[in-house]
Amino acid sequence: MLEVSLNAGRRAVRPARPTSNNDPMTEANTPISIPAADFGPIRTGAGPLYSRIAECVSEYIRLKMFPEGARLPTESQLAEHFRVSIITVRTALKLLADQGTIERQQGLGTFVRRSSAPPSTWALGSINDLVHASQVSELRVLKHGFTALPKWAASDLGSEPGALHFNVEVVRSQNGRPFQLTDAFYPKGLGDELAQLDLAQQLEVNHLVVGAVEDVTGRKVDLIRQKIGACAASNPVAASLDLPPRTPLLLITRVSFTADGQILQVARSHYQTKDFSYSFDLKRE
Repeated sequence: MLEVSLNAGRRAVRPARPTSNNDPMTEANTPISIPAADFGPIRTGAGPLYSRIAECVSEYIRLKMFPEGARLPTESQLAEHFRVSIITVRTALKLLADQGTIERQQGLGTFVRRSSAPPSTWALGSINDLVHASQVSELRVLKHGFTALPKWAASDLGSEPGALHFNVEVVRSQNGRPFQLTDAFYPKGLGDELAQLDLAQQLEVNHLVVGAVEDVTGRKVDLIRQKIGACAASNPVAASLDLPPRTPLLLITRVSFTADGQILQVARSHYQTKDFSYSFDLKRE
């Protein structure tokens, strides 16, 4: 079994972008340029700043019905307009590219994209990648509450199999196609705290399960340790992912740690590989 650690802020290979037959720079006419000032201010509300910037840009593009190939402002122009860092703007633009709203061409610029398909390859090699995947997919909560602790999570949580621990189970989909089933468990004290909160409602705001836990507890993930393997879908897993039983699946167990080494969450995710693929990068330190 392969084990990979994800440090906060480390970025892996980006999800593969669908190809397009329309190159904005090969059109006979000069592309329309959208001034940065036209996007207006960032809306107040919950959610990461980059996500709200992406929403602002996306809504304006839809409202004005810009044609495919319309040019967006540069990163520096957008950063100056929204009064944020270039890193924040870059993250917002990556989210829009993952959603298929825009297309980024190195050395040429960023352009509106209309006819793109959603990504079918997901990068899972960093905490940022997990956040991006949560922002461009749909989430459905299957259950939450106290459940008998399975053997695979017991040792990390320092508890006995069968002991009652707080549990959240969710399925993640893209365009109605489920591709990820996640089962998450929490340490005793934290689980008692989560049980007093409406975690399902929080997941409507932050679609990343451990991100929702961060939001409601104020504790932040510093490191996620991944163990990667494969398995055949059991009947319950197959039903949740809309697959035949015994279908081969990618299996990833993640243990999330705070900066002081405390465990925040132990989760196991089943990924279907019929319609989707997943990428990691290996960086020489």
